[in-house]
Amino acid sequence: MLDLLDEIENEATSLQMVKHKPIPFPPEPFRFLFIRLTQWSITRADKNKGKRNLWLKLLDRIGLGFGS
Repeated sequence: MLDLLDEIENEATSLQMVKHKPIPFPPEPFRFLFIRLTQWSITRADKNKGKRNLWLKLLDRIGLGFGS
């Protein structure tokens, strides 16, 4: 944080997570619904040998996926 305030360019201040603002998390009750949908989708994918449903594919596409 101090390097950012002093405008010092180094490895830590050049990270993408430092330079870009995060996607805002939705307010309740949407937050709860999105979390439950994601939990359900992951459980379902585990039972279906890793086959992802549309929700998990969407999360992957926008960079919020859990695939590794």
